[in-house]
Amino acid sequence: MEAGSAQRPSSAVRQAATTCLLRLRDKTLVQRCGRLSPRAAMRAAAAVLAPEDIRRSAAWVVQGAEPEQGGWDGLEGIHGAPAAQAGVWPGTGHVSAWPLWFRETRAQAQKPLLYMLHSSSLAGLHAALDESRQRGVFFNEAEIRASAWPKSVQPALPLWLSSSMVGVPYDPASGAEVLAMLRVALRWVYVDGKADFVYFSMHDDAIASAALPWRQAWQAFKGMYRLSGPLPPHTAGVRLLGAGRTLGAVRQAAALLADDWGVASEVWSCPSYTRLARDGHAAERWNLLHPRARPKSAHIHECLAGSRMPVIAVTGYSHFIAAQIGAFVPGRFQALGADSLRTAGEGAGTALEARWIVVKALMSLVADGFLPPVVIQQALQRYQPGQSD
Repeated sequence: MEAGSAQRPSSAVRQAATTCLLRLRDKTLVQRCGRLSPRAAMRAAAAVLAPEDIRRSAAWVVQGAEPEQGGWDGLEGIHGAPAAQAGVWPGTGHVSAWPLWFRETRAQAQKPLLYMLHSSSLAGLHAALDESRQRGVFFNEAEIRASAWPKSVQPALPLWLSSSMVGVPYDPASGAEVLAMLRVALRWVYVDGKADFVYFSMHDDAIASAALPWRQAWQAFKGMYRLSGPLPPHTAGVRLLGAGRTLGAVRQAAALLADDWGVASEVWSCPSYTRLARDGHAAERWNLLHPRARPKSAHIHECLAGSRMPVIAVTGYSHFIAAQIGAFVPGRFQALGADSLRTAGEGAGTALEARWIVVKALMSLVADGFLPPVVIQQALQRYQPGQSD
């Protein structure tokens, strides 16, 4: 669903955004981001948009200080200190968006805003949104810090993002996804004016990935795109959906299902379960209010139509984030998150999480009558913590 409060950007902003889009097509940058983590890719893209020579800056890039360097919730920094120490981005000199709104001419502030923050709390995100007038592309690096919270943020933060209608949250898995979706986000916010802000959760795990073509980038921005080939409609297989870091466990689970049980899988990257759910609800509402018109189809319907294979959706947040799409899945559905993956054992890592995804997938196939019940007991015994891979 598009944000209803978003306003059409001025011509100056649209022109600046177009310049950003052209710079992000740089072949060297595209190739490099395919090998980088989402966090590293984001920083590489920001350096292209806002180089040290501020006269060549196509966007404003604001970065708060690292948490251990002081400041409330990572939103304050040491102004004037070296960039590597204070977190001040080269070419901007800003640790806050406020200076952008107090320049001599408004035209100087007519540029897209990329805001890097290190906020584990909803209060920290709101502070950044308030000082940026709730307009921009926000990158939260909280996940790089160890924490007892899923993805190192308090539960209120993803809950608010999933319910707020002025912005769209994403959890990219790779550097290639970040670069591709950043281009779409800049167009969405600063050219088309269809959202007030876009939020990206950043992690530091590098997942090698080919550059996303424009069509696939739009699919990712809509919420999901397929990484493996489609399975025949009546295949005794499963669809595995993963977001962010969990995509690595999902891919490993697909390999285990094939190697250990002969079960085929479709693997999908789902950068935004929230966007998928909003799109699904918007299509349902439109069809309800226009019964005589041609029905609208949501992106998730187009992706999952034609098969009732079980769907396992995995997120690094609590499972309720992935559970948002349950009403739009045609077959049996299970949502797994940090609160459900860790029930497999203490200290769950990628290997253990992958095994638990496998068990859940097998349970779905047993429930649908494709496998005998004894398979579940065999899988639980085989994947006990401490067992060899």
